[in-house]
Amino acid sequence: MRTGSSEIELIQPLDGRSPYTEFLDLHGEGVHHLAYVVGSIDQHLESLRATGEGAPVTFEASIAGRTRFVYLDGLAHGPAIELIERIGEDA
Repeated sequence: MRTGSSEIELIQPLDGRSPYTEFLDLHGEGVHHLAYVVGSIDQHLESLRATGEGAPVTFEASIAGRTRFVYLDGLAHGPAIELIERIGEDA
């Protein structure tokens, strides 16, 4: 659901293990993550390392070679942070 320049996703895992099923098992329903579209995931991870925060990547995937995303956990006292990088012409 788009709300101006923001987007809200409602995610319901159907089967198998995933970051979402793990979250549900530990915390029940709620906000799993906040997502940010960035120009370069690697650049943001390097910036975190430089500040001493490290890069607590808990999950990484790509979709059809066009979008890469990672989940970072432990950066805040709340939901995970998702970084999204668009790859290619439509970036």
